[in-house]
Amino acid sequence: MRPVIVALGLSALIAGAACAPRPHPAPPPHPGEPGAASNEPRGIWANSIFGAVNVRATIDLCAGRVRLAQGAATVNDTCFTGDTNVVLCTDASSANAVQCSAGNGKLALAGTGSDLINYARVR
Repeated sequence: MRPVIVALGLSALIAGAACAPRPHPAPPPHPGEPGAASNEPRGIWANSIFGAVNVRATIDLCAGRVRLAQGAATVNDTCFTGDTNVVLCTDASSANAVQCSAGNGKLALAGTGSDLINYARVR
C-alpha cells in the first residue's frame, strides 16, 4: 500500500510541475524607447514626374554647427575644397539671414550676434 501512495504522490508532483507557470518573455519596447527597432528607411531613392532623378550619397559628410562670435565665424576643414563647393547654411537660433562662403580648406560665415549656425557641404 505504501508504494502505491508514494507513486500517486510522485505523479501528482510531476503533473503539478508540468502545469506550473512558465516565465514569459518581456514585451518588445515601444517605438522611440531604447532597444526599439528603427523604422527609418535605409535605402536612398527618389522619383519625379518631371524626368530622371540622380541621387548620390557620400559617406564622408561635411556638416556641423558653429556659434557666431560678434556675427562671424570660420570653420577650418579640409572637406571644403574651393569656391565651387555648394554649401547650405541656416540659422538655428532665429530667423536671421546667414552668409556662408566656402574656400580652400575653410568656410566663412556671417550673421547676427552669437546665433547658432548649421552648415552642410552638398558638393
